[in-house]
Amino acid sequence: MWTRRLLFFALVALVLPNFVHAATPQSAKPATPNPEQVIGWINASAKNLVALPNFDFQLANLDDDADWEIVAKQNSTVHLGTFYILDQKADRTYSLVAEKPWNVPHLQLERWDFSSERNHPQLDPHASDDPAEVAGKRLFETVDHTGGTGISAYEAHLWYMEKGKLVEAWSGVLKQTSSVPGGQLFQTLGNYQLFTDDEQHPALYYWTTEQELDPDTGSPLSGKSSTKLQVYRFENGAFTLAP
Repeated sequence: MWTRRLLFFALVALVLPNFVHAATPQSAKPATPNPEQVIGWINASAKNLVALPNFDFQLANLDDDADWEIVAKQNSTVHLGTFYILDQKADRTYSLVAEKPWNVPHLQLERWDFSSERNHPQLDPHASDDPAEVAGKRLFETVDHTGGTGISAYEAHLWYMEKGKLVEAWSGVLKQTSSVPGGQLFQTLGNYQLFTDDEQHPALYYWTTEQELDPDTGSPLSGKSSTKLQVYRFENGAFTLAP
């Protein structure tokens, strides 16, 4: 009898922590800090310092731990800006963990997941507030409005957080307009879609259409366009072009 009881309690001691860990909920969304606090945390270690007024931020749950992160952006001139990620410390303040030279037009981090249903449970039995995952990674999108002399472009960056660092999984052009000497005007339009049937090696399909525009009206010229499809596979933490 005592042997059975000892075996029972030993089994409970081994199994119970796993159940407790699995059932541990993520912490509730904390109170939003004020802009001056966030700017102070960023400027403590940033290369590109933040100055009001062209500054925005929001709380986001970017990884698997219980703490919330902060994503922020600063927009400077037409094609210049910076994107920041801050991680929460033990004392509930934040520190900068990622800084990218991206001129971000908006902070819609899950825009790529267009099929995500955020309806009421009575309308969608599969509705969930959990962030979408790709190959076990919480994937996010940030758009960079970049360019230079004679060129303007919107580029999508897909990324995730791993061990407190930003890992870029893929990038591609969504829209690019460029002029060349001689007066010609060209435009590239792109878009992508993820196929996650293969959970370990999901695919990313990327379409681009290149066309020449009328330099006076900006309208596409007839017979001056071509469309290309590229397929990427998720390998070793990033989407790489499939052979």
